[in-house]
Amino acid sequence: MAFEKLAPYIDVIEQGLKDHKSPRAIAKELGQDGLDSTIQRYKTAVWGLKDLVSDAKEARAEKHEANRNAAVEEIVNTLDLINLGKLRAKQLLAVNLGDECAVSGSEEKHKLTLGSASIYWPIGTRMMTDSVKLEMELSADDPESRKASAMESWADTRLAILGAVDDDPEAKQRIIEALERRRRDPVYAGSGDLG
Repeated sequence: MAFEKLAPYIDVIEQGLKDHKSPRAIAKELGQDGLDSTIQRYKTAVWGLKDLVSDAKEARAEKHEANRNAAVEEIVNTLDLINLGKLRAKQLLAVNLGDECAVSGSEEKHKLTLGSASIYWPIGTRMMTDSVKLEMELSADDPESRKASAMESWADTRLAILGAVDDDPEAKQRIIEALERRRRDPVYAGSGDLG
């Protein structure tokens, strides 16, 4: 081992390095003037590595923070886009028969007819519905997310029940069968009967 000579003094050396003493001062303190070059090599090898690890942790933390900020910005941009879609949808849904509207490529105004409204209203409705769906998905409040949460809860409940009857194999088997029937058969869904 490269630093065998330092083994008996390692605690004093470590403390000296923590106190920012020079390798020569530490060696003198130990009464071992010839160890200063070995202490210097130890300092370079071990303490330099500690600094590298510390620097790497800081760099990783900064990178993590940058990635987090980029993700937050992406979510904000997505929410801004959804809000813009909702605004445009509201504008299409707000037009009424007889409202004066400018026609593309012309400065003259025309009254909104049933034919034009029959184009604007379904498009606005679809845009609003899609925007609301996206908003719900992002907040995990859509039907699929709620279903996944309910399934997770059901699995946790099942495990808790099975854990409670671990010592009774017959009761455990009856509970498993009853839970499986409830999950598969809507007839059992509203019943309180597990048997």
